[in-house]
Amino acid sequence: MVDLIRETAFRLYQRLELREPQLTYLFLELTRRCNLRCLHCGSDCQASSTAAELTTESWCKIISYVAERFGRQVTFVITGGEPLVHPDLCAVAGHIASLGMRWGMVTNGMALTRERLAALCERGLYSITLSLDGQTASHNTLRNHPHAFAKVVEALAMVGDSAIPMKDVVTCVYPANLGELDEVAEILIDRRIPAWRLFRIFPIGRAASDPSLMLTHAQTWQLLDWIAERRPQLAKRGLKVNASCEGYVPFADDRRIRDQPFFCRAGVNIASVLCDGHITGCTNNDPTFFQGNILHDDLVTVWRERFASYRRRDWVAKTSCRSCPEVQKCNGGSIHLWRLGAEAPAFCYCPRPTAPSALDSGRGRRR
Repeated sequence: MVDLIRETAFRLYQRLELREPQLTYLFLELTRRCNLRCLHCGSDCQASSTAAELTTESWCKIISYVAERFGRQVTFVITGGEPLVHPDLCAVAGHIASLGMRWGMVTNGMALTRERLAALCERGLYSITLSLDGQTASHNTLRNHPHAFAKVVEALAMVGDSAIPMKDVVTCVYPANLGELDEVAEILIDRRIPAWRLFRIFPIGRAASDPSLMLTHAQTWQLLDWIAERRPQLAKRGLKVNASCEGYVPFADDRRIRDQPFFCRAGVNIASVLCDGHITGCTNNDPTFFQGNILHDDLVTVWRERFASYRRRDWVAKTSCRSCPEVQKCNGGSIHLWRLGAEAPAFCYCPRPTAPSALDSGRGRRR
Protein backbone atom coordinates (compact mmCIF):
# COMPACT_ATOMS: atom_id res chain seq x y z
CA MET A 1 0.00 0.00 0.00
CA VAL A 2 2.84 2.42 0.85
CA ASP A 3 4.48 1.74 -2.52
CA LEU A 4 1.17 2.33 -4.28
CA ILE A 5 0.71 5.70 -2.59
CA ARG A 6 4.29 6.73 -3.35
CA GLU A 7 4.00 5.66 -6.98
CA THR A 8 0.69 7.47 -7.44
CA ALA A 9 2.18 10.67 -6.02
CA PHE A 10 5.22 10.31 -8.27
CA ARG A 11 3.10 9.80 -11.41
CA LEU A 12 1.17 12.99 -10.60
CA TYR A 13 4.45 14.87 -10.15
CA GLN A 14 5.75 13.45 -13.44
CA ARG A 15 2.66 14.64 -15.32
CA LEU A 16 3.09 18.14 -13.90
CA GLU A 17 6.73 18.23 -14.99
CA LEU A 18 5.75 17.16 -18.51
CA ARG A 19 2.97 19.74 -18.65
CA GLU A 20 5.27 22.63 -17.74
CA PRO A 21 8.85 21.61 -18.65
CA GLN A 22 11.52 23.83 -17.14
CA LEU A 23 15.12 23.83 -18.33
CA THR A 24 17.23 22.98 -15.29
CA TYR A 25 20.45 21.57 -16.77
CA LEU A 26 22.11 22.51 -20.04
CA PHE A 27 24.95 20.26 -21.15
CA LEU A 28 27.66 21.91 -23.22
CA GLU A 29 29.69 19.45 -25.31
CA LEU A 30 32.67 21.77 -25.51
CA THR A 31 34.70 19.47 -27.74
CA ARG A 32 34.72 15.99 -29.18
CA ARG A 33 38.48 15.74 -28.86
CA CYS A 34 39.73 13.35 -26.20
CA ASN A 35 42.95 12.02 -24.69
CA LEU A 36 41.49 8.49 -24.56
CA ARG A 37 39.91 6.21 -27.11
CA CYS A 38 37.48 4.25 -24.95
CA LEU A 39 36.01 1.04 -26.29
CA HIS A 40 32.48 2.08 -25.33
CA CYS A 41 32.54 5.75 -26.40
CA GLY A 42 29.13 6.88 -27.56
CA SER A 43 30.50 9.76 -29.66
CA ASP A 44 33.54 8.06 -31.21
CA CYS A 45 35.78 10.69 -29.59
CA GLN A 46 39.47 10.76 -30.43
CA ALA A 47 42.57 12.95 -30.14
CA SER A 48 42.04 14.85 -33.40
CA SER A 49 38.32 15.03 -33.95
CA THR A 50 37.07 16.07 -37.39
CA ALA A 51 33.83 17.38 -35.89
CA ALA A 52 33.19 21.09 -36.34
CA GLU A 53 33.39 22.96 -33.05
CA LEU A 54 31.84 26.18 -31.85
CA THR A 55 34.28 28.94 -30.98
CA THR A 56 34.89 30.08 -27.43
CA GLU A 57 33.16 33.35 -28.33
CA SER A 58 30.10 31.39 -29.47
CA TRP A 59 29.97 29.39 -26.24
CA CYS A 60 30.12 32.57 -24.18
CA LYS A 61 27.30 34.11 -26.24
CA ILE A 62 25.18 30.97 -25.71
CA ILE A 63 25.80 31.09 -21.97
CA SER A 64 24.84 34.77 -21.78
CA TYR A 65 21.71 34.10 -23.83
CA VAL A 66 20.66 31.28 -21.50
CA ALA A 67 21.16 33.53 -18.46
CA GLU A 68 19.03 36.24 -20.05
CA ARG A 69 16.21 34.12 -21.49
CA PHE A 70 15.97 31.10 -19.16
CA GLY A 71 17.23 32.64 -15.94
CA ARG A 72 20.29 32.12 -13.81
CA GLN A 73 18.92 29.07 -12.04
CA VAL A 74 20.04 26.92 -15.00
CA THR A 75 23.11 24.80 -14.24
CA PHE A 76 25.65 24.19 -17.00
CA VAL A 77 27.43 20.83 -17.29
CA ILE A 78 30.59 20.95 -19.41
CA THR A 79 31.35 17.70 -21.14
CA GLY A 80 33.00 16.28 -24.25
CA GLY A 81 34.99 14.48 -25.53
CA GLU A 82 37.27 15.49 -22.72
CA PRO A 83 36.75 19.09 -21.59
CA LEU A 84 40.25 19.32 -20.07
CA VAL A 85 41.80 19.14 -23.55
CA HIS A 86 39.94 22.30 -24.62
CA PRO A 87 42.37 25.25 -24.46
CA ASP A 88 39.70 27.71 -23.32
CA LEU A 89 37.93 25.65 -20.66
CA CYS A 90 38.87 28.18 -17.97
CA ALA A 91 37.59 31.07 -20.11
CA VAL A 92 34.21 29.39 -20.63
CA ALA A 93 33.98 28.42 -16.96
CA GLY A 94 34.96 31.91 -15.88
CA HIS A 95 32.22 33.41 -18.03
CA ILE A 96 29.61 31.20 -16.37
CA ALA A 97 30.91 32.21 -12.94
CA SER A 98 30.85 35.91 -13.88
CA LEU A 99 27.09 35.59 -14.43
CA GLY A 100 26.60 34.06 -10.99
CA MET A 101 25.56 30.68 -12.42
CA ARG A 102 26.53 27.16 -11.40
CA TRP A 103 28.55 24.83 -13.56
CA GLY A 104 29.95 21.34 -13.36
CA MET A 105 32.21 19.11 -15.42
CA VAL A 106 32.43 15.49 -16.53
CA THR A 107 36.03 14.30 -16.99
CA ASN A 108 38.08 11.12 -17.32
CA GLY A 109 40.70 12.64 -15.01
CA MET A 110 43.67 11.95 -17.29
CA ALA A 111 44.74 15.60 -17.52
CA LEU A 112 43.66 16.72 -14.06
CA THR A 113 46.41 18.21 -11.91
CA ARG A 114 46.24 20.08 -8.62
CA GLU A 115 47.03 23.31 -10.47
CA ARG A 116 44.26 22.82 -13.01
CA LEU A 117 41.79 21.78 -10.35
CA ALA A 118 42.63 24.87 -8.33
CA ALA A 119 42.13 27.08 -11.39
CA LEU A 120 38.73 25.55 -12.06
CA CYS A 121 37.71 25.89 -8.42
CA GLU A 122 38.66 29.57 -8.57
CA ARG A 123 36.16 29.85 -11.41
CA GLY A 124 33.34 28.39 -9.38
CA LEU A 125 33.47 24.66 -10.12
CA TYR A 126 30.40 23.35 -8.31
CA SER A 127 30.28 19.71 -9.36
CA ILE A 128 32.64 17.18 -10.91
CA THR A 129 32.06 13.67 -12.19
CA LEU A 130 34.85 11.18 -12.86
CA SER A 131 34.74 7.64 -14.24
CA LEU A 132 36.18 4.57 -12.55
CA ASP A 133 35.41 1.33 -14.36
CA GLY A 134 36.76 -1.44 -12.18
CA GLN A 135 40.19 -2.44 -11.00
CA THR A 136 43.38 -1.83 -12.98
CA ALA A 137 42.97 -4.30 -15.84
CA SER A 138 39.26 -3.84 -16.48
CA HIS A 139 39.44 -0.04 -16.27
CA ASN A 140 42.49 0.18 -18.53
CA THR A 141 40.92 -2.22 -21.02
CA LEU A 142 37.70 -0.26 -21.29
CA ARG A 143 39.52 3.08 -21.43
CA ASN A 144 42.02 1.65 -23.91
CA HIS A 145 45.05 3.12 -22.13
CA PRO A 146 47.67 1.44 -19.90
CA HIS A 147 47.81 4.32 -17.39
CA ALA A 148 44.13 5.27 -17.22
CA PHE A 149 43.51 3.57 -13.86
CA ALA A 150 46.52 5.15 -12.16
CA LYS A 151 45.56 8.58 -13.48
CA VAL A 152 41.94 8.46 -12.40
CA VAL A 153 42.81 7.13 -8.92
CA GLU A 154 45.23 10.05 -8.55
CA ALA A 155 42.48 12.43 -9.73
CA LEU A 156 40.00 10.92 -7.28
CA ALA A 157 42.36 11.63 -4.39
CA MET A 158 42.64 15.28 -5.46
CA VAL A 159 38.89 15.65 -5.85
CA GLY A 160 38.22 13.88 -2.55
CA ASP A 161 40.50 16.37 -0.79
CA SER A 162 38.82 19.35 -2.45
CA ALA A 163 35.97 21.55 -1.23
CA ILE A 164 33.93 21.06 -4.41
CA PRO A 165 30.30 20.89 -3.20
CA MET A 166 29.20 17.99 -5.42
CA LYS A 167 31.57 15.20 -6.47
CA ASP A 168 30.69 11.78 -7.73
CA VAL A 169 31.91 8.84 -9.77
CA VAL A 170 30.23 6.87 -12.51
CA THR A 171 31.09 3.27 -13.33
CA CYS A 172 30.28 1.76 -16.70
CA VAL A 173 29.51 -1.84 -15.79
CA TYR A 174 30.37 -4.60 -18.27
CA PRO A 175 31.04 -8.34 -17.84
CA ALA A 176 34.73 -7.88 -16.95
CA ASN A 177 34.08 -5.58 -13.98
CA LEU A 178 30.72 -6.88 -12.76
CA GLY A 179 32.49 -8.90 -10.06
CA GLU A 180 34.71 -5.98 -8.96
CA LEU A 181 32.12 -3.57 -7.60
CA ASP A 182 32.96 -4.19 -3.95
CA GLU A 183 36.59 -3.32 -4.66
CA VAL A 184 35.60 -0.15 -6.55
CA ALA A 185 33.46 0.90 -3.57
CA GLU A 186 36.49 0.59 -1.27
CA ILE A 187 38.57 2.79 -3.60
CA LEU A 188 35.90 5.49 -3.52
CA ILE A 189 35.46 5.34 0.24
CA ASP A 190 39.23 5.52 0.78
CA ARG A 191 39.34 8.69 -1.35
CA ARG A 192 36.33 10.32 0.30
CA ILE A 193 34.09 10.29 -2.75
CA PRO A 194 30.52 10.66 -1.44
CA ALA A 195 28.39 9.53 -4.40
CA TRP A 196 28.53 6.75 -6.99
CA ARG A 197 26.31 5.98 -9.99
CA LEU A 198 26.41 2.71 -11.87
CA PHE A 199 25.59 2.48 -15.56
CA ARG A 200 25.06 -0.45 -17.83
CA ILE A 201 26.99 0.12 -21.09
CA PHE A 202 24.44 0.67 -23.84
CA PRO A 203 24.91 -0.19 -27.53
CA ILE A 204 25.66 3.13 -29.18
CA GLY A 205 28.84 4.52 -30.74
CA ARG A 206 31.80 2.13 -30.55
CA ALA A 207 30.01 -0.13 -28.09
CA ALA A 208 27.34 -0.94 -30.68
CA SER A 209 29.83 -3.12 -32.56
CA ASP A 210 31.29 -4.86 -29.49
CA PRO A 211 28.80 -7.26 -27.86
CA SER A 212 31.45 -8.35 -25.34
CA LEU A 213 30.86 -5.05 -23.51
CA MET A 214 27.14 -5.70 -22.98
CA LEU A 215 25.68 -7.21 -19.84
CA THR A 216 23.05 -9.81 -20.55
CA HIS A 217 19.56 -9.29 -19.20
CA ALA A 218 20.38 -11.63 -16.30
CA GLN A 219 23.69 -9.86 -15.59
CA THR A 220 21.89 -6.51 -15.63
CA TRP A 221 19.56 -7.69 -12.88
CA GLN A 222 22.56 -9.12 -11.03
CA LEU A 223 23.90 -5.55 -11.04
CA LEU A 224 20.58 -4.22 -9.73
CA ASP A 225 20.57 -6.90 -7.03
CA TRP A 226 24.05 -5.83 -5.96
CA ILE A 227 22.97 -2.19 -5.71
CA ALA A 228 19.87 -3.09 -3.70
CA GLU A 229 21.93 -5.17 -1.29
CA ARG A 230 24.88 -2.83 -0.83
CA ARG A 231 23.20 0.58 -0.74
CA PRO A 232 22.33 0.56 2.99
CA GLN A 233 25.76 -0.72 4.03
CA LEU A 234 27.72 1.73 1.88
CA ALA A 235 25.52 4.68 2.89
CA LYS A 236 26.56 4.09 6.52
CA ARG A 237 30.16 4.39 5.36
CA GLY A 238 29.56 7.70 3.58
CA LEU A 239 29.07 6.47 0.01
CA LYS A 240 25.66 7.06 -1.59
CA VAL A 241 25.07 4.51 -4.35
CA ASN A 242 22.48 4.78 -7.12
CA ALA A 243 21.60 2.96 -10.27
CA SER A 244 21.91 5.34 -13.20
CA CYS A 245 19.02 7.38 -14.54
CA GLU A 246 18.70 4.85 -17.36
CA GLY A 247 16.11 2.16 -17.41
CA TYR A 248 12.58 1.78 -16.12
CA VAL A 249 12.01 -1.01 -13.61
CA PRO A 250 8.82 -1.63 -11.58
CA PHE A 251 8.40 0.91 -8.79
CA ALA A 252 8.92 -1.47 -5.85
CA ASP A 253 12.26 -2.49 -7.34
CA ASP A 254 13.16 1.06 -8.34
CA ARG A 255 12.95 2.49 -4.84
CA ARG A 256 15.58 -0.02 -3.66
CA ILE A 257 18.16 1.02 -6.26
CA ARG A 258 17.71 4.78 -6.67
CA ASP A 259 17.07 7.83 -4.52
CA GLN A 260 14.67 9.16 -7.15
CA PRO A 261 12.35 6.99 -9.29
CA PHE A 262 13.15 6.56 -12.96
CA PHE A 263 12.19 9.57 -15.05
CA CYS A 264 13.91 10.28 -18.37
CA ARG A 265 14.32 14.06 -18.11
CA ALA A 266 15.89 14.52 -21.55
CA GLY A 267 13.94 17.30 -23.22
CA VAL A 268 11.89 17.81 -20.03
CA ASN A 269 14.44 19.40 -17.69
CA ILE A 270 17.63 18.66 -19.62
CA ALA A 271 18.91 19.90 -22.97
CA SER A 272 22.31 19.80 -24.65
CA VAL A 273 24.21 21.85 -27.18
CA LEU A 274 26.74 19.68 -28.99
CA CYS A 275 30.13 20.91 -30.14
CA ASP A 276 28.84 21.48 -33.70
CA GLY A 277 25.80 23.39 -32.44
CA HIS A 278 23.15 20.66 -32.62
CA ILE A 279 20.43 20.93 -29.96
CA THR A 280 19.20 17.73 -28.34
CA GLY A 281 18.07 16.29 -25.02
CA CYS A 282 21.02 14.38 -23.57
CA THR A 283 24.36 14.31 -25.35
CA ASN A 284 24.02 10.56 -26.08
CA ASN A 285 20.68 10.83 -27.88
CA ASP A 286 20.50 9.49 -31.43
CA PRO A 287 20.64 12.16 -34.18
CA THR A 288 17.01 11.37 -35.03
CA PHE A 289 16.15 13.25 -31.82
CA PHE A 290 18.12 16.40 -32.69
CA GLN A 291 15.79 19.43 -32.62
CA GLY A 292 17.77 22.10 -34.43
CA ASN A 293 21.14 23.83 -34.44
CA ILE A 294 22.16 26.76 -32.28
CA LEU A 295 23.87 28.37 -35.29
CA HIS A 296 20.54 29.09 -36.98
CA ASP A 297 17.78 28.18 -34.49
CA ASP A 298 16.60 30.09 -31.41
CA LEU A 299 17.13 27.97 -28.30
CA VAL A 300 14.02 29.29 -26.53
CA THR A 301 11.85 28.46 -29.55
CA VAL A 302 13.39 25.00 -29.85
CA TRP A 303 12.83 24.33 -26.15
CA ARG A 304 9.22 25.50 -26.20
CA GLU A 305 8.08 24.09 -29.52
CA ARG A 306 10.28 21.25 -30.78
CA PHE A 307 10.71 18.79 -27.94
CA ALA A 308 7.35 17.04 -28.42
CA SER A 309 9.04 13.73 -29.25
CA TYR A 310 10.60 13.79 -25.77
CA ARG A 311 7.50 14.92 -23.88
CA ARG A 312 4.49 13.43 -25.63
CA ARG A 313 6.08 10.11 -26.58
CA ASP A 314 3.27 9.42 -29.08
CA TRP A 315 5.75 7.51 -31.25
CA VAL A 316 5.95 4.78 -28.57
CA ALA A 317 2.49 3.56 -29.64
CA LYS A 318 3.99 2.65 -33.03
CA THR A 319 6.64 0.36 -31.53
CA SER A 320 6.73 -3.10 -30.00
CA CYS A 321 6.35 -1.44 -26.58
CA ARG A 322 2.66 -0.80 -27.26
CA SER A 323 1.72 -4.31 -26.09
CA CYS A 324 3.83 -4.20 -22.90
CA PRO A 325 1.84 -4.03 -19.63
CA GLU A 326 4.36 -1.51 -18.25
CA VAL A 327 4.22 0.94 -21.18
CA GLN A 328 1.87 3.41 -19.48
CA LYS A 329 4.41 3.80 -16.69
CA CYS A 330 7.73 3.63 -18.54
CA ASN A 331 6.51 5.39 -21.73
CA GLY A 332 9.35 3.85 -23.71
CA GLY A 333 12.03 4.31 -21.06
CA SER A 334 15.26 6.21 -21.75
CA ILE A 335 15.45 8.26 -24.95
CA HIS A 336 19.13 7.43 -25.49
CA LEU A 337 18.16 3.77 -26.01
CA TRP A 338 16.03 4.69 -29.03
CA ARG A 339 16.38 5.71 -32.65
CA LEU A 340 13.23 7.52 -33.71
CA GLY A 341 11.37 5.14 -36.04
CA ALA A 342 12.87 1.99 -34.51
CA GLU A 343 10.60 -0.89 -33.57
CA ALA A 344 12.16 -1.43 -30.13
CA PRO A 345 14.72 0.14 -27.75
CA ALA A 346 18.31 -1.02 -27.82
CA PHE A 347 17.77 -2.62 -24.41
CA CYS A 348 14.89 -3.11 -21.99
CA TYR A 349 15.16 -4.01 -18.30
CA CYS A 350 11.74 -5.66 -18.23
CA PRO A 351 10.56 -8.24 -17.50
CA ARG A 352 12.21 -9.10 -14.23
CA PRO A 353 13.91 -12.50 -14.09
CA THR A 354 11.56 -15.18 -12.79
CA ALA A 355 14.16 -16.56 -10.35
CA PRO A 356 14.07 -15.10 -6.81
CA SER A 357 16.26 -12.06 -6.42
CA ALA A 358 17.46 -9.63 -3.78
CA LEU A 359 15.03 -7.11 -5.21
CA ASP A 360 12.08 -9.47 -4.77
CA SER A 361 12.78 -10.17 -1.12
CA GLY A 362 14.37 -6.87 -0.11
CA ARG A 363 17.24 -8.96 1.30
CA GLY A 364 20.63 -9.23 -0.36
CA ARG A 365 22.56 -12.34 -1.18
CA ARG A 366 26.28 -12.50 -0.47
CA ARG A 367 28.40 -13.21 -3.49
